[in-house]
Amino acid sequence: MPSPAPRTSNLTALLHSAPTAGDPTLVRDSAQAVTRLRHLNEAEVITMFTPFVPHPPGSSLAKDMDPFEPLGRALPRQVRHVPYRLDRGMTETHADFLPTSGAIVVVICSSQNVLNHDSRAYEQQTRFAQDAMKRVVENRSLASIPVIVLLISSGIMRQTHEYGLKDFPTLVTLNDYSTAALTNAVRVLFEK
Repeated sequence: MPSPAPRTSNLTALLHSAPTAGDPTLVRDSAQAVTRLRHLNEAEVITMFTPFVPHPPGSSLAKDMDPFEPLGRALPRQVRHVPYRLDRGMTETHADFLPTSGAIVVVICSSQNVLNHDSRAYEQQTRFAQDAMKRVVENRSLASIPVIVLLISSGIMRQTHEYGLKDFPTLVTLNDYSTAALTNAVRVLFEK
């Protein structure tokens, strides 16, 4: 009698898929923002703007935890995590964080579950990122602060969403925002 096939635990499956989770890709870095990010001094803070969106499907995060908190924890620098509401966009409170930033990471999450929740989510988040970039470009004292856009998108809209961000000099893409995928995005940013 043949022995039953070995079963793979959920943890084992997660660990095997972890190195490639999210398929993170540095699409472009024409402003050398990633190089600047990698060489921040210890006193400089990364300001990370993240959208209020539902947890990814199958998430094991606590219900009261921001789905992007694992991204902030994985970054090897001091992080100021500042969420933004899609319906409000960039506020003066958000703008007040810009001058004290060593680098800015803006997350745009247009995964299918987010778009099912709000069909305008991509456009609203893109507007937020554009406002952040405009404030940095128009203020000479902020001109040296690198701005990195992290796009989470998949399926048939991924290419369209990526093209919609063509004016951003630095773009990293992911196809999901699981904890493993966000950790892998940090590996791409910091070559770890």
